[in-house]
Amino acid sequence: MTTTPKPAPAGYTAVFGDTGFNKYVGPVWQSPDGKEFLFDVRDIHLNGGHTLHGGMAMALADIVMGRSVRDALDGQTAMTISLNCDLIGPARLGDRIRGSATITRKTRSIVFISSELTVDGKPILTATGLWKIVGTQA
Repeated sequence: MTTTPKPAPAGYTAVFGDTGFNKYVGPVWQSPDGKEFLFDVRDIHLNGGHTLHGGMAMALADIVMGRSVRDALDGQTAMTISLNCDLIGPARLGDRIRGSATITRKTRSIVFISSELTVDGKPILTATGLWKIVGTQA
């Protein structure tokens, strides 16, 4: 299998550009309604056991939750202050990972959120996190 990413599904948009750390993570696509994220496992994302590296899965969870928080804040910005992940299943080369997130609570300064990553409907990671609201977008 090649390291070339698959094309984005119709209507999905890239979450971020192909610079810095992001060029190793992505591409990550977001659905038109903003509720689903897709990611294809390439060889650069694998560990020595030939499955998705746990750090890559955690980075993906952070992206899914961070974008979901950003989309819900109406022009405010936030940053991750706590991220708890449970790795509960493998993803392999060529697998398409689906991610979703749910905001469970929002105060004036903190957003509480949970997330799940799946492959073919089977969970591979669950996560919870806290995002600190830090200001407005420039």
